[in-house]
Amino acid sequence: MSKKDKKTKAEKKQISSIHEQSQLGGTLGRVEALVNHRAFALVFLFIVSFLVFVPSLKNGFVWDDVEAIEENYNAFRTLNITSLVIPRDKKHKRVGYYRPVVFSTMFADRSIWGESPFGFHLSNLVFHSVSTVLFYLLALFVLVEFKVERKEIIAFVSSLFFAFHPMHVESVSWVAGRTDVLCGLFFFAAFIFYILSYRKFWFLALSALFFFLSLLSKEVAIAFPLAAIGFDIASGRYKSRRNIAKYAICGLLVLIYIYLRGRAFVVVPEISDARIGQSFNDGMRIFGVLKVVLNSYFFYIKELVLPFDFNAYIAAVPLTGYYSFISVTVVVFLGIVSFLSLKRKQGIIAFCAFWVFITLGPSIVIAVSRIPTTPLAERYLYIPSAGYCLLLTYLIFRIVGKIKPQNVAWIITVAVILVLYLFFTVSRQSVWKDNLALWEDTSKKSPREFIPHLNYGAALNQAGRIDEAIQEFMVALSPEISVNKRQRARASGNLGVMYGIKGDFTAAEQWLLKSIEYDKTYGRPYFHLGLIYFIKGDRGDYQSYFKAEEYLKKTLRIYPNFGRAYLTLSKLYVRLNNRDKAVENAKRALRSRLPKSMAEEAEYILEVSK
Repeated sequence: MSKKDKKTKAEKKQISSIHEQSQLGGTLGRVEALVNHRAFALVFLFIVSFLVFVPSLKNGFVWDDVEAIEENYNAFRTLNITSLVIPRDKKHKRVGYYRPVVFSTMFADRSIWGESPFGFHLSNLVFHSVSTVLFYLLALFVLVEFKVERKEIIAFVSSLFFAFHPMHVESVSWVAGRTDVLCGLFFFAAFIFYILSYRKFWFLALSALFFFLSLLSKEVAIAFPLAAIGFDIASGRYKSRRNIAKYAICGLLVLIYIYLRGRAFVVVPEISDARIGQSFNDGMRIFGVLKVVLNSYFFYIKELVLPFDFNAYIAAVPLTGYYSFISVTVVVFLGIVSFLSLKRKQGIIAFCAFWVFITLGPSIVIAVSRIPTTPLAERYLYIPSAGYCLLLTYLIFRIVGKIKPQNVAWIITVAVILVLYLFFTVSRQSVWKDNLALWEDTSKKSPREFIPHLNYGAALNQAGRIDEAIQEFMVALSPEISVNKRQRARASGNLGVMYGIKGDFTAAEQWLLKSIEYDKTYGRPYFHLGLIYFIKGDRGDYQSYFKAEEYLKKTLRIYPNFGRAYLTLSKLYVRLNNRDKAVENAKRALRSRLPKSMAEEAEYILEVSK
């Protein structure tokens, strides 16, 4: 081939390449123009974020869902919204959590769907989809404030990342996890109107309303005022005199919230030496707390960046020296980057990083306190992930977008991330389909932790796999697993129940009495001993009724609001022809938390005793 022919061929190839890039650029231009139509973007994001979690609609109730929904029939039936928001009983603070907005949505679902899991999961999906749409609007307003180019496409892509992020599965696929979704939904709305209040001050009223609703959904919303201050600093809005009024209103709402929460529920966080590793003097104790804080931050940052390692029960903060070194390095690096971005007037980077750190703050407090059974949890990333998704998208367009051919580089990057997110998000939802799948997965990932084995044993029992449940409870009692007296009592009590189900009452009594030996203040074994003697009475051993009465009364001395014990006592007194006591205990049972079927039993006793 002559040089002239080679040159002609090369020119044709170059022209073809230019033509292809031109076609691609034209296609992308049309796509970007479509995204720029905000109505299209809003509808598309709602539908996509909903479809991603459609597999969850087949899931049942898991973990705390059973107690919160199935076993709370009477609480739902007698709900009073006013007393829910403003608790009346200040002296006997019985409420486990002060989250009236969440409970109200549960009540609405219960009223519409009964005990069908489908309706509750449907609500979770709708809340997440609305939250995604609000995050898109929030991202738009933030990008406008920081004068970022191509704000429409950046806001759109960051919202897709948020919709698909695998760390959201725990919040969306678990009905009880809606606390974070609802909190995020109102948090985003509050921030949108906070930004709009710079244009028209009266928007501050809407911001305050949504901020308060966010607080009434979950405690983590208390980070909102600091996030707002961080935005003002990063965007240069801190000089506005109106900020004093804004901060004062936020502070007042926080005080009102603390007062209302204090009427229902009080928790003063304590620093847990067990989580820090050992008992320290004051100086070393502070160092230990700081170590937990830094390592917790790094753990969450790692899960945001690489959201592919899942565990529903994270029992401890990693405290190895190597982990601590990486934690300090990452945190310091992010601090330096944020400082430099502010100095170079690239406030969007500093704000996104600040958002992640501030909104993780309440979860970090949990990591060093005695409040929950797990110091770390994936669901705590729901609100912080918004800052990460926006930052990730901005960096993709700023850094990857400069690689030639530009359009191909950022499209491939975004596509790869979305496909990875989609795969892990969809596959993870199957783990939350029921208690058996959840605790089988969790017990494998936390093989030396007591709670996953205990809950897996309970799930095996629900599935009718009694012998396997016995084996799992024995694992929970094995020397390899560190347990306290109460935990030994729980596992032993469950073994007693399993043998009772099998009809081996001798072994059942032995394990239940062993449970009482471990912890005399644990009421469940007394109740199950009462049930065993109640059954023996029904089988002809009349004297066993009196033994059952003794154990059931012991149960109620420990748990004075235990509805099942009252119901069993009521049925026992029916057998003993003591009508007055049967009626009295049936009424007490109805005033307690009972599943619907048991509440109907109590109502039947009252009906036939008239």
